[in-house]
Formats: sequence, C-alpha cells, structure tokens
Amino acid sequence: MQIVSNILVVDDNRNNLELLSDMLEMEGYYVRTAETGETALKEVFKEKPDLILLDIMLPGIDGYRVCETLKKGADTQDIPIILVSAKSSIEDTVRGLDHGADDYIRKPYNEMELLARVKAVLKMKHLHDEVHHTNRMLSNQKEQIETIINTMGEGLFSVNQDMEIVFFNHAAEGITGYNFREAIGKNCAKIFKCPDAETCCDFSPDFKPGSGQKIVREYMLERKDGSKIPILKSTSFLLSAEGEVMGRVEVFRDISKERELEQKKADFISMVIHDLKNPLSTITICDKIVMNETRDMIDKDLTQLLANIESSANNLLNQVNELLDISKLESGAMEFKKQRIDMNDVMEISINTQRMISSEKQIEIEKDF
Repeated sequence: MQIVSNILVVDDNRNNLELLSDMLEMEGYYVRTAETGETALKEVFKEKPDLILLDIMLPGIDGYRVCETLKKGADTQDIPIILVSAKSSIEDTVRGLDHGADDYIRKPYNEMELLARVKAVLKMKHLHDEVHHTNRMLSNQKEQIETIINTMGEGLFSVNQDMEIVFFNHAAEGITGYNFREAIGKNCAKIFKCPDAETCCDFSPDFKPGSGQKIVREYMLERKDGSKIPILKSTSFLLSAEGEVMGRVEVFRDISKERELEQKKADFISMVIHDLKNPLSTITICDKIVMNETRDMIDKDLTQLLANIESSANNLLNQVNELLDISKLESGAMEFKKQRIDMNDVMEISINTQRMISSEKQIEIEKDF
C-alpha cells in the first residue's frame, strides 16, 4: 500500500499557493495550505504534516520564526521543512538553515527540481520514521525481555569475551549479595570467587562449543558477606555467525533447600532402616531359638513354618539393606560388587514362603528346575 504524504504549503501569495498546491496534488500528495505563520502553526498542531513548504516573507510571524518554533518543539522537531523564498542571497540561505530548515529553494523555482527535492526529503522522512518505529519496537521488546529476566527466580548474568559481566538480573543480586552496579564491568571470577576459576570463569579462545551446547556445574558460591551456598549453574554460549564465542550466558540457582531436603531424606531413611533392622533381627534370633529348642519335638509342617518365618524375616532384612544401598547410590557412595547366584535357591525360598498359605487353600505348588 502506497503511503500518501501530507504536505503543508505556507505562502501569503494566493497565486503561488494555488500553483504549488496544484503541482503537488497532481503528484498524488495530500496538500493543506496556510497564508500566515500563525495559521501554519495551528495547522501543524491540528495534524502533523510529513513536510512543510514554507515561505519566509509572511505577515506577522515570518518563516524563520515558524521554522525555529517547530524545530524547538519535541513533537514537531522531526517535521522536515523546505524554505521556498525569493530571498536569493547566500546569507539568506545560511540563515534559513541556521533556523533549522532542512532545505532551501529560491524563487522562481524549477518545477522538476522542486519535486525532486520534495521526493528526496519525504523519502528521508519516511526512512527516519521507519527507523524511529523500529527503534521504539526494539526498545519495548528490550524492556519486556529485561522485565521477564528480572522476574525470574533464577539468577542470570551474561559476560563478554573478557569475562566481564554486562548484565546482572535481580535474582543474581539476591543470590550473590552484589548489586547491579557492583557487578557490571567486573570479571566473573571476582564476583563469584570461583574455587575452580579455570573452568568456572575462564574464557579459553581455543574452546569451540557446539550449537546449543550447555555446561552444567554445581559448586559452593561465596557470597559478598562471606557466607557460602551451593548453587547449580548452567552455561550457554553466545556465538557469532562464524561460530566464534562472543560471550556466555550463565543461569544459576541456590540449591540450599534441595540439599537440606536431601539430607532430611537421608536422615529419615537411616532412621527407618535402624528402626526396622532391630525388630527384624530380634524376630530372626527368636525364631532360631524356638527352632533349636523344639527340634524333634514338633511336626514337619510346624518346622517348615518356623523356617519360613526365618526366611521371610531375612528377606525383609535384605530389602531394608537394599534401601540403605539406594541411599548410598544417590549419594554416590555405593560400591558395586558383582557375584553369581543360584536361581534355584531364589525360587526355593519363594516357594517355601508361599507353601503354607497355598496349602490352606488346597493349592499345591510343584517345582521343576
């Protein structure tokens, strides 16, 4: 869709005004007119034009003052103004440009030259508007992104090639104890006091990360007040079009509560294991005593029942020990020992455990290994 430019023509000579207006309208422009400086200012504030063709010799407020007034206004300073005047000296031209005019055309003017200058000035005006609009959109997007980043629960900061911090969000301030002004421009290692600076806050020029590659590390962070907290930090790399590392984005969070919960979980598991092992051990010992004291005094079925009690107690005790192994596995303290087992023994234990219950229901279990 073609943009129809809005042009305001200001001249106290009606013939000149009509001639210039007709010429511009034939080129497809929307033209408004004014015969005095006061009227011109009212027209501008009523509806901003894309361009003003302004005569200098006007009754009341002359063209110089109109031009100067508009160029000083915050809302009107970007409106291009072409002075069109019979004043033809170099001094008049310089004076007009000094008052803020974008161009100066002497009367009598050449029609083709005037139209060419109008097109050139309007083109620059539309380009300026597009740049201004784009900059405003980028500024709005930047503010939105910064708002989102600053409302994150995780700390976030970015560094350049020299590992100098160039962005530091609110969560990063809260976690590290350093404010934005203290962090910006400082080397990452000085703020984070990394115990492993070579891997945490170092920038090796030989390192070539892949697209989307992240490095996740966990270590103790020393805060500004000297206290230390465990953090989990994820590093992403900012790459140029050629694949060169331009900087890094670091996202980190305080995992103190997670470690506290893990410790509580480990303590709970230890407590449960302790509370279960003692009665199970007691059951196993008592069962053995009863078996030894009643040997050859009870029938085969009762003897098997006592053996099943011991087997079940030992099985449950093994499960408790396995729970302890899981706790060691999660903490990284688990040692694996591979060994061969006889599946016949495993099946025999399982069948003996179920045999007493199955016999009550008149179900026979047979084995064929």
